[in-house]
Amino acid sequence: MKENYQKKFNFLSKYDASKGGQLLQEQLVPAKLDDLKHAMEQDNELRIFLNTPAKDLPDHYKFLVQEITPDIENKTLLSLIQTSIDYNPYGGEVIPLFSVVNNRFVGFAGYTVSGNEVLNIKIFSFNPSQGTGAVLIRDLDNLLADLVERYTRVSWYAMKDNPANRIYQRAIEKYKGTFNDEGDEIRYCIEKAQNGNGKGI
Repeated sequence: MKENYQKKFNFLSKYDASKGGQLLQEQLVPAKLDDLKHAMEQDNELRIFLNTPAKDLPDHYKFLVQEITPDIENKTLLSLIQTSIDYNPYGGEVIPLFSVVNNRFVGFAGYTVSGNEVLNIKIFSFNPSQGTGAVLIRDLDNLLADLVERYTRVSWYAMKDNPANRIYQRAIEKYKGTFNDEGDEIRYCIEKAQNGNGKGI
């Protein structure tokens, strides 16, 4: 069985070299806005980026799952993170996470759980030069590995023109899921088979 990502990506603060083991540099940790605000106080580049209106971000920058659409183009990423944590239009419970590498905040991830199903996933990078790059691919893979193991169904949506769709489609192929056109969006879905492997529905 795959390790639970929250065990695999332990907090650096819990790492004790005197007890042996290997320091894991990448983590997905519970999202706390106070922690992010503290990080912005230490990292001026991060503070400026997260407080830039979405419409003023580089053209190539895309959310991995929730794209920057006209209705939110005047909002900052910081406000979108706050909304993601506080407001849930899907019902169920929102599980927000930050991606941290070497104590530096590099991205946000969140998913919505209702019963034994994940209804929505949201992931984006704090590095606009990476767009749909390595950190985002890694975070999605780490997150899906845990979700597919723990829930019977995992689904999310993306706009058809999102360049990250190629990443999703590779993930869907890996977990034997399906993706279908729904208007301007594509719905991705993975269902857990009785043997524990992902299976399309």
